[in-house]
Amino acid sequence: MHPSLSECIGTLYAEGVRRFRVVPVFFGAGSHLKEDLPNLAESIRSSYKDLEIRLDPPVGEQPEVISALARAISGG
Repeated sequence: MHPSLSECIGTLYAEGVRRFRVVPVFFGAGSHLKEDLPNLAESIRSSYKDLEIRLDPPVGEQPEVISALARAISGG
């Protein structure tokens, strides 16, 4: 995808942003989120001084989303 995570972080870092939160918009964590994303985040971290990247669980595994889906499915 364009822009890439690396490009986004690079642009925002140049503007003074040092803390990032990545929220994957996936229903579950497959190998891409378990392996590729952490490796990418570590590679990006190593390219910058004082950079923080927090990787959240995918939205589909967050309790609020699970509850909302359950309500939608049950008609409530």
